Amino acid sequence: MVNEFEERLEAAEKPGEVESRTKISYSRAYDQFRSEKKTILSTSYERMANAAGKILKLTLKPEEKEQLQKYITLTHIKVKPESVNALAILSIIPFIAATIAVFILTSSMFFTAILAGAGIFSLYYFANMPKYLFNSWRAQAADQLMLSVLYIVIHMKRDANLERAILFVANQMSPPLSLDFMKVLWDFETKKFSSVQKSLDSYLETWKDSEPAFVDAMHLIEASLVEPNADKAKKTLEKANDVITQGIKDNMIHFAHNLKNPIQMIHMLGIVLPMMMLVMLPMVGAFLADSINPAQLIIIYNVVLPIFVFIQARNIISVRPGGASVQNKTLLKKFPNSGVGPFFGAAAVIALIALPAIFLIFTIAQSGNWTHLKFENGPFYLTIAIVFSLGIASYVYYHFKNKKVVELKNKIESIEDQFSSAIFQLGNRIGENIPAEAAFGKVAENTKGSEISKFFEIVDSNIRERGMTLKEALFDKKYGANNLYPSDLISSIMNLLLEAVKKSPTVAAESMTALSKYLQNMHTIKEKMTDLLSDTLSSMRMQAAFLAPLVSALVVSLSVLITKVLTNLSGQLATIEGGASETGQMGLGGNLGGLFNVESALPPYVLQLMVGIYIIQVVFLLSFTISGIVNGPGKINFEWMLSQNVLKSTLIYCGLTLIGTMIFSSMATLVTASLA
Repeated sequence: MVNEFEERLEAAEKPGEVESRTKISYSRAYDQFRSEKKTILSTSYERMANAAGKILKLTLKPEEKEQLQKYITLTHIKVKPESVNALAILSIIPFIAATIAVFILTSSMFFTAILAGAGIFSLYYFANMPKYLFNSWRAQAADQLMLSVLYIVIHMKRDANLERAILFVANQMSPPLSLDFMKVLWDFETKKFSSVQKSLDSYLETWKDSEPAFVDAMHLIEASLVEPNADKAKKTLEKANDVITQGIKDNMIHFAHNLKNPIQMIHMLGIVLPMMMLVMLPMVGAFLADSINPAQLIIIYNVVLPIFVFIQARNIISVRPGGASVQNKTLLKKFPNSGVGPFFGAAAVIALIALPAIFLIFTIAQSGNWTHLKFENGPFYLTIAIVFSLGIASYVYYHFKNKKVVELKNKIESIEDQFSSAIFQLGNRIGENIPAEAAFGKVAENTKGSEISKFFEIVDSNIRERGMTLKEALFDKKYGANNLYPSDLISSIMNLLLEAVKKSPTVAAESMTALSKYLQNMHTIKEKMTDLLSDTLSSMRMQAAFLAPLVSALVVSLSVLITKVLTNLSGQLATIEGGASETGQMGLGGNLGGLFNVESALPPYVLQLMVGIYIIQVVFLLSFTISGIVNGPGKINFEWMLSQNVLKSTLIYCGLTLIGTMIFSSMATLVTASLA
């Protein structure tokens, strides 16, 4: 589709070919291009919304319809505003039916309220889905803004044509921003706007609140078009680069300074509040056993709390400014089936550890000894095995799924960090009228011993030994350097080099120099962000890997101590009460015996299982938050960080819980023996 636009622009400059231009269907072209990028679109949501719109016909207020249409258009999804609300309304029907059924069958106000709340959440979620998709789209696009401005500036320095500059950016960039710029062109070509500049200005309005520096930079680019002096026009273009760079730096500083309160909220919801609940549960369970339902506790602890923490984490990540990183989608495509083997490995861990433990628990329960044994250590140790297997299975899956990806990713990042100096040298060599094919060999010699030299050596070897063209040496599917080092950033830079070389060595040299400065700025921004967030991120990493499992293990072990002491004390009081009844005296023992009902109390194994699962959940949530803050959207960094944290936290929690239970069980025996 990009080629189609290139041909159309070329035709515009050739007399006699105007007629062929008008025969091109740009709406069809846009649809085709959009379908090619369906992996980044919520096609499933489109299907559901369109189906709902056929079932339920709605009429919306003009202002409501206009607002929804704005998000729909900017996210490039094909649904009607009426279909959005239709899906939202239809989504609550199953919850209404379930709520009524549960209330009639169980009369449980708790579960009725939970289902009703889930229905309300579903309504709110689907009604606001276009907005959520828009925010997700913008979060991905924000990391590309700085590079897009640079590409436009590079193109405008040699060709002051805004339409061709936007097309050039769309050609060089990857989605989502490439699709945004394509739509700017298509809106102009389909006569929605009378000029490319007006179409672009309309698009920039969507960024004015979140990324004002990008808007200012693009307006400077537009201003360069009306500048009669060539030198002043060039300075205006260079100013655009400085504006977007400084804007991103300022955004990062503000983001880091405003992060304290949201992180504290996550700490309170995810760590402090659950720990407070844990401390109180054993005693409350002993004295108010009839008022505590284990199922209700599990729903609150393992469903409601994680959802609230996740929402808070998403809110933090959603306001993260773009520009500090560029997502590498090509890397993921290189390992499409990397999760199959790890999945079976994780399943094997669960089958060998968790399933036998669950089988033994049910065997004990059916043996008739469950009433007696549920307060003993046997079931407790079996639930530790279940938690251990879940944690280790998570580690096995995410670690081995991403191991090869991360190894290659680290190599690529090492190359990208060194790329600024390398392409600066490359630009100098080309500027000295050395052919680009030969310049790669010169840079390889100058960078020998570094990781970046390997990339240039491969290109040089492909040209000299295999007789490849520069394009083939870079992008050949089998031998190309970019295939061995799959990087969206490097690929984009090398494509730009190929385009620039076609123009002249001077253009190529200037382009490489500009890109070298861009990479330096990117590195500076990353370093600044790391420095600003170091204290906050260190605290969160400590919570995920050590603090949460350590405190949880201690509290669970103490619950065993409390439960055993109360159980033994209950038995002693029952004996006292029996002796008193034989003598006709009801004293202290009989009164104390009715204070608590141990048999109905929350068993330690239930508490342990609930807490153990929550530890794994909180590690997921904290790893998600940390990765999102540092790297933005992307699952490679998140899953790798998760694998490391979940292994540490599982070993710490299960190990300390096991040791603590043994110690506190002995202490409980000694305490009750001393009271006898």
